[in-house]
Amino acid sequence: MLDFQAIPVVSYVFFGLFVAASLTHLVFCYLEKELARKITKPFCVLFLTLAVAFTIPQYPLVYLGLFFGLLGDTFLLKKHKVWPFVGGMVSFLVGHILYIIQMILIAQPDHYAYFLVMGLYVLLFVVFMFRPINKVARMKGLAFGGDVYFAILSLDLIWAIICCARGHFDYCFLAVLGAICFIISDIYLAYTSFVSNRKRRDFFIMLTYLLAQSLIALGLTFTLLVA
Repeated sequence: MLDFQAIPVVSYVFFGLFVAASLTHLVFCYLEKELARKITKPFCVLFLTLAVAFTIPQYPLVYLGLFFGLLGDTFLLKKHKVWPFVGGMVSFLVGHILYIIQMILIAQPDHYAYFLVMGLYVLLFVVFMFRPINKVARMKGLAFGGDVYFAILSLDLIWAIICCARGHFDYCFLAVLGAICFIISDIYLAYTSFVSNRKRRDFFIMLTYLLAQSLIALGLTFTLLVA
């Protein structure tokens, strides 16, 4: 059973700042105040990263994953620019890999077949999804990177489900919901970047993204605290 009183007060302070910064940022996104949006955006995941780091300092994979998300947020401040988009994608990719490694450590798979199946899944995903993704991105290099990215992103969801199935449902279900939110956010980001822009796109992208990061972080943090 999770003892919330054992969590340091500073963690609650930083999580409160994360909630406040996120709500403020979402208001600016909804109002389409571009300068205010850019100023407030990095602080959201920064405060969440600090909250997790003070709560589980002995498990760096989680807060390092958030840190790379923060880097991705910073790159994507420049919308509709190819290289900042690539930088953001690489940063988020590293973050997802760190989350997955932590989930593997939590799930403790007892057979190498898990890894064979996951490797085959990524290979098949990349092969079969390249053409539809390339039709959207219309740049082969970017399409291949996006293909690999979405393959790894979907592994986030798969390993979160495996963690739930292997006895960690109490809190890992939050990571499942977070991974689903991440997929929704990134699909909408790709659609509005390469197919058709939408009014208040940043509001919907950041709403699902901030939910994703917080749910994954809370799910993994609480699971590790009771492990």
